[in-house]
Amino acid sequence: MKYYQFLSLARKINQNDNINKLILANLLKKDLTWIYANLNMVNTDKNFLRKYLSLVKKYASGFPFAYLSGHVFFYNYKIFINKNVLIPRNETELLVSRTLYWSQKLFNLVPLKVLDLGTGSGCIAISLALKNPEWEVFASDISDKALKIAKLNKEFYHLDRLNLIKSDLFSNLVDEKFDIVISNPPYIDKSKKNYQVNNLKYEPELALFADNFGLGYYQRILKSILNFTNKDFLISFEIGFDQKSELESILTENFQNYFYWFEKDYSNHWRFLFISSRQL
Repeated sequence: MKYYQFLSLARKINQNDNINKLILANLLKKDLTWIYANLNMVNTDKNFLRKYLSLVKKYASGFPFAYLSGHVFFYNYKIFINKNVLIPRNETELLVSRTLYWSQKLFNLVPLKVLDLGTGSGCIAISLALKNPEWEVFASDISDKALKIAKLNKEFYHLDRLNLIKSDLFSNLVDEKFDIVISNPPYIDKSKKNYQVNNLKYEPELALFADNFGLGYYQRILKSILNFTNKDFLISFEIGFDQKSELESILTENFQNYFYWFEKDYSNHWRFLFISSRQL
């Protein structure tokens, strides 16, 4: 059977021809250019066809393509992922960009010590480490399965200076102090665990849901974070689009001597919180 016939069979399961081609290319470990150039090539392996169509069916049932492919591109870097880590999103790329921007304003490009708290796949930490080879970057997570993926990404880029640590927030970082702490913690309200939009049902609950209306991790982090920052510091959070007012209440009570501001994402939603030791 020729590859264009594979695609014809796939179309009966899933109408998205582009995705069907991407799944085929990924399974063959080829790119789309190769697929288009070899549509008339014959493949007689029935097991291959069976596997291909099963992946198309899996996608058609709602399983995210990112998990099928096993990688995404984040901040132009290839990041390996699986179902044990959150799928990196465009908003988090913007968090990295804005953190880099504000770090230049605050620190004037001096070598920095940085913590990515709750690293998941390691996409944030790896992007920061690759953009700033002189920085010392730490990446922590409570999940062994997540840290295994972060280690795979670390080794892919030969980032010996990236330190991976198993830790429940700051529990295993007691002797460390950082210039930058960046985090995209779980922030969806636990009461919304039936939330099915954008394939969230396939992503790890540990990386998605928080107690206390989604504020639980922010409250825990902000309660102790100043014990782990240097005199000059920058804290960067991704937040839920509807959490700005609740977070302002927490900050007004505990961070009145520091400077903080919120920024919007590409969809004009409040998505980021920054806290600094001085006004920028």
